[in-house]
Amino acid sequence: MRTDIRNIFRQLAAFFIFSLVLVLLLDKIVMPLYVRHGREIKLMDVRKQRAAEAVSLLKANGFQVEFADTVEAGNLPHGVIVDQQPPPGFTVKKGRIVRLVVTGGEHFFSMPNLVGKALRAAQLLIDGNKLLLDTVEYIYSSEKPEGVVCEQSLLPGSMVATGTPLRLVVSKGAPPRQLEVPNLIGLSLANARSTIRQAGFRVGLIRYVPNEELNPNTVLDQNPKAGRLYENPIPIDLHVTAEP
Repeated sequence: MRTDIRNIFRQLAAFFIFSLVLVLLLDKIVMPLYVRHGREIKLMDVRKQRAAEAVSLLKANGFQVEFADTVEAGNLPHGVIVDQQPPPGFTVKKGRIVRLVVTGGEHFFSMPNLVGKALRAAQLLIDGNKLLLDTVEYIYSSEKPEGVVCEQSLLPGSMVATGTPLRLVVSKGAPPRQLEVPNLIGLSLANARSTIRQAGFRVGLIRYVPNEELNPNTVLDQNPKAGRLYENPIPIDLHVTAEP
C-alpha cells in the first residue's frame, strides 16, 4: 500500500516538473520565436501620398491607422500625408498603429484660457493659434487691473478651429467712486447687458414678462432706477419682455 502511494507521489512530482519545464520552454523560447518570426517589417514611406492610398497600403500590410492632426501646407493639396509616426524604415510589428499627419484646411486645438492675461499677451496667443479677434469690449472692473482680460466668448478648454471669431472683455480698471445707473428702458437685453457693464455695474436678476406689444427681450423696467449714484458696482435687475 505504501509502495503504491509513493509511486503516485513520484508520478505527480514528475508531471509537475514536466509541466513546469514545458511552460518555461514555451515562454522563453517558443513564443518569442513565434512572435518575432515574420511579424516585424520595415515601415513603408507613405508621405506625399493621398490619404486614401496611404491608408489602403498600410492596412494591406497589417497596420492600423489613425489621423493625428491636420496642417496647412501651401505647396500641397488637401488630403496629402506630410508626416507619419513611426517614421519610414522603422522596424515595427504588424498590427502597430501608424499615426498620420495630413494636409487640410482647419486645424483644431484646445482653446487657451485668456482671462487674467494682459491684452497684449492674449493677442499673442490668439495670433499664434490663428484665431480671429472680432471685438474687444472695455468695462470697469473691481476684480481685474486695467488692461487685463475679464471675459472671453470661447470657453477655455473647448475644441475650436483656426479662424474662429473671438470676443474679449477687457478691464478699464476700478470704477470711479460715483457710478451713475444708466437708463436701460427700451433697450434690447443684449444692449442692456453691455451698457450695464460699460457703466461699471453688474447684471442682476432678469425677470421675463409676457408682452404682445413690444419685441421679445426688450427692457420694460429696471432696479435701481436710472440716474442713481453708487460707490460700488452693484447688480442691476431687469424686467424683460417675453412672447406671451
